[in-house]
Amino acid sequence: MKELSVKLKDGEYKVYITSSMDRFSQALIENKIKDKDSMFIITDDKVYSIYKDSIEKFKKQYNVKEYCFKEGEENKNINTVQGIYSFLIENNANRNSILIALGGGVVGDIVGFVASTYMRGIRYINIPTTLLSQVDSSVGGKVGYNYNGVKNIIGNFHYPEFVYISTNFLKTLEEKEFQGALGEVVKYALIRDSNFLNFLNENYKGILEKETDKMIHIIKSSLKAKSEIIKDDLNDRGIRNVLNFGHTVGHAIEINSGGKLTHGEAVALGMLTSIKLSENICKLRRDLYGNIVNLYEKLRLPTKYKVDNYTLFMYAINHDKKNDDKIRFVLLEDLNKPKVKVEINKKDIINALKNSIS
Repeated sequence: MKELSVKLKDGEYKVYITSSMDRFSQALIENKIKDKDSMFIITDDKVYSIYKDSIEKFKKQYNVKEYCFKEGEENKNINTVQGIYSFLIENNANRNSILIALGGGVVGDIVGFVASTYMRGIRYINIPTTLLSQVDSSVGGKVGYNYNGVKNIIGNFHYPEFVYISTNFLKTLEEKEFQGALGEVVKYALIRDSNFLNFLNENYKGILEKETDKMIHIIKSSLKAKSEIIKDDLNDRGIRNVLNFGHTVGHAIEINSGGKLTHGEAVALGMLTSIKLSENICKLRRDLYGNIVNLYEKLRLPTKYKVDNYTLFMYAINHDKKNDDKIRFVLLEDLNKPKVKVEINKKDIINALKNSIS
């Protein structure tokens, strides 16, 4: 089992990365969570349907209760939050209770938000089950839900007691979700760790085959990069913005595609456009773009996306929550040398789209 410590202003929490749930009891003991503490598993119906037997066994072993809500981004809303609040009140959850988020990013964000607000804040444990949540959203403390069609507009910062990652969950993950998440993995290699980029190029076959040692390595490398970035900017006011590399165009692609592309696939495409912008604005060396396209092809990530209506596409970019009256990008001055909040005009964005993915 690999361990990683995520530093906070007044402490830290651990991330356990292993191939099974066998060490979960040990993690509870190490984090001084006692049997008498009331625990509640919160998951979605998709995860429950896949792992029903394991969840029922877990409930008996730890004497916990379980709440299940409908899966999907469309259910990351106030109604789901209210449903969990009602469940906790009905079952006498108190300030000593612990929530266990079992699922992907939607589950982690929703449960983390509930934990941050129920009785003004209680503890929670994150058990991410998708590669995207394992390499990204499970660490960082951002929790929240969507409101009035705006993604994550209501939220908070609330950190888990610990994160427990089992690569065994990836065996049941849909291939499109798995491959798309590799886009976020490449992001960390580009903005933080060139050695990690070499690893991805050299080990892509084992990664696609979900070999346990390869999975543990890419998860730990991604989370190590993220934890190093966020430790000096816990509330996302400065350097943490580098984590949005590829996301401005990526979010527009998510909206424009009508859900046909996963978040990771959209971010991967957004990074290609950002690299092309970086060539023109930050004088980034021009060989990097071709190298990343080659890596995408190895990892089966998309390299092209047809933009049919640039007016609508730019509308989506303009209304990204990170922008106001100006459009700002994260660009690269060099590999592992990102530059945040670079103001970009509409013409340059469209030219970069046409010369990269479109």
